[in-house]
Amino acid sequence: MGLTPADIRNKKFRTVRLQTGYNEQDVDALLDRVEATIAALQGGPLPDQLITAEEVMASRFRSTKLATGYHEDDVDEFLDDVAADLRRHGLGTVADRPAPGTLPDPPSLRRTRGMDFPPPPPPAPEPPSGEPTMRPEDVRNRKFATTRLTTGYNEQEVDEFLDSAEATLKALLNGHPEVAPLTSVQVERVRFATTRARPGYDPTQVDAFLDELCEELRRYEAH
Repeated sequence: MGLTPADIRNKKFRTVRLQTGYNEQDVDALLDRVEATIAALQGGPLPDQLITAEEVMASRFRSTKLATGYHEDDVDEFLDDVAADLRRHGLGTVADRPAPGTLPDPPSLRRTRGMDFPPPPPPAPEPPSGEPTMRPEDVRNRKFATTRLTTGYNEQEVDEFLDSAEATLKALLNGHPEVAPLTSVQVERVRFATTRARPGYDPTQVDAFLDELCEELRRYEAH
């Protein structure tokens, strides 16, 4: 059974504080679009634009640490379910989105157009051979020593980069490189502001991590 507007509206996520979470307003805004789309698919009013699975999976949220935020794993798992439901309704990619004011063809209508089943999604690329050497949780749990009175990397900039690195590995492991926010070239070129009078992350440790991440991304890109 597919999702209902009430499933979206009443969904509750665990909240976190003093650790990285997703900005609650950003997540709620996305869920408002999802609810409007699901409601339209079930006979409700049509929104200005239906949301697609591709857009859901490509969504990015601001991260929180001091403020309360939604638990990232809870949100990610639910959005996987949302994306799967949208694909079942024929809203897999932006290219599948019908013209404004119309709905996608239901599976029964697509079958009458010479198809025994709804068109399958394109096969996901195979992951690189061998076990991944770096996983999203490795990035999420990565800790760096801090410096004071010596040059360090701006902690906020590094933390925001880690969020993008985690999202990249998650997308690659799930077979969706098209929504990965980072490439090996971008990792090679990343530069962080430096600190001296206030604490910062140890540049040697951060640079070593960047080398590891770059090597991992090249494994996927070379496949």
